[in-house]
Amino acid sequence: MDNEQYIQIGVTALRDPATGDFLPAVPLYIKAEGRAAEEEQRLIDGIGDLLAKRIKAYMDGCNEAGVSV
Repeated sequence: MDNEQYIQIGVTALRDPATGDFLPAVPLYIKAEGRAAEEEQRLIDGIGDLLAKRIKAYMDGCNEAGVSV
């Protein structure tokens, strides 16, 4: 039994050369070794903070313009 753990870092999809349509997406993984798991959590926290700031700026802009959110 394999005890190695992996972290999904994204997805990729090739294009069909005949039609140009996307083929089914395939997940991309890295081995969860070293600091990979810690960095994954740091990335999740960072993106959450960034999105919260963007939403707040949007809501503040709407309030200043008199648009209900």
